[in-house]
Amino acid sequence: MDIYCTRPNCIKPLNSFADLDSGNTIKTVTQKFCTTCGMPLLLGGRYIVEKPIARGGFGATFLARDRYTPAMKRCVVKLLQPVGFTSAQMVIAKQMFEREATVLEDLGTHPQIPDLLAYFEVQAGQDEFFYLVQEFVDGFTLGQIVEQHGAIAEADVLEIMQSLLPVLTFIHQKGSIHRDIKPANIMVRKSDQAYFLLDFGAVKQVAGVAQGQKSTGIFTPGYGAPEQMRGDTVFPATDLYAFAVTCLFLLTGKEPEELFDVNYNRWTWDRLIKLSPNLNNVLHKMLEAAPSDRFNSAADVLQALHQKSSFHLNTIVQPPAPVATSAPPQAAAIAPPPKPVAARSNKTPWLLSAPISNQFIAAFLIGVEAMLLWQVSTVSITLIGTPANLITLAAVMLGVVILRISTILDNKDLFVFVNLFSFATVFGIQFFKIIPLFQQLPQWIEILALCGVGGFAAIAIMATFRLIFKLLYSLL
Repeated sequence: MDIYCTRPNCIKPLNSFADLDSGNTIKTVTQKFCTTCGMPLLLGGRYIVEKPIARGGFGATFLARDRYTPAMKRCVVKLLQPVGFTSAQMVIAKQMFEREATVLEDLGTHPQIPDLLAYFEVQAGQDEFFYLVQEFVDGFTLGQIVEQHGAIAEADVLEIMQSLLPVLTFIHQKGSIHRDIKPANIMVRKSDQAYFLLDFGAVKQVAGVAQGQKSTGIFTPGYGAPEQMRGDTVFPATDLYAFAVTCLFLLTGKEPEELFDVNYNRWTWDRLIKLSPNLNNVLHKMLEAAPSDRFNSAADVLQALHQKSSFHLNTIVQPPAPVATSAPPQAAAIAPPPKPVAARSNKTPWLLSAPISNQFIAAFLIGVEAMLLWQVSTVSITLIGTPANLITLAAVMLGVVILRISTILDNKDLFVFVNLFSFATVFGIQFFKIIPLFQQLPQWIEILALCGVGGFAAIAIMATFRLIFKLLYSLL
């Protein structure tokens, strides 16, 4: 069995123990130590670390297993290593570690917040290490979804808001504030698509105080509210601000600094996406500069999403700091998530992006239309026959036009392309003297034959172009 050493400076952290692969040894062995640095490997005498998930300046997150459960249940181990702390700072760190663990244990009673399973200290030589063990959520973060598949549709973002706003209400009613809401801290569980709120900043909070910073200075640049960036007191409305920025990232796929216009000191997502008026107003109010101008609670935001009302908006807010790179807090090797439903585009599709069924139908119908127009323009009107035939011809042309428009909507590129090739086919028929082949047939059959030639010629050429396009696209 392989066990990963959690000591940050270990030069060879992966250890292999053949004796743990046989019998019930893994359940009964007292302790194992790193063969390189001597660090205890069975954390708390119970948790076996498999691999690292993420690392930061003051600690790391690991995927582990609980050896005292029948199925060796997976869990997440978070390490705080306050290296170089003074005695006074170490006392504060221990106090905050215990207090934060208590808060996490209380919050973990909510079904959309990972449970706190344990917290303890490990002594290794002169160093002390603090650990939190939490429930493992097998899923993918919203940040990973956007990275792989792009922006998320408004309907899906509304679903996310309606799922997580009650979680924020629960947290705030417990007297806590998350302080670091962002796409990387919201996870979708694979088994049931439930949304989880992760990473309540316990490690960051302890580290921040040890550096002499205010405990409220916990946030990801770009997502933090103005009061957080100033180091002032935080409120429930501080979480609402970060949640609104998170929603904008999901809706646009753009980082916060790309959505904030520093010249005018305001958020400008309207140039990238058009939202429903109600959601647009709700997000503007959540992003007000002053906490008192935002919603009073997450419950108020949820209520506003369910009613069509206008708000007094003041969109002059403090500019966010540049976004810092941050590793996802809890990620495992997972299958690619299902692609979110994208918002429908109003842009007319380019020729080769139109569905193949539409191309075939449009090609033939436009071929018919072009050939009928050619008959009228190049053949003497007397050859068409009686006025009844002329009316019939006009009715057929009108029907073809209506059918074509209803089939491919307003695809101007396709219209121009197929018409050009239809007329080119007519020219080819005249040039290569194909018309005499049809002279023994009634005139209407001749017209239908020419229409078929024009339409199917366009189909063949379009199919060729489509094949070439797909080939080039695959090579790129």
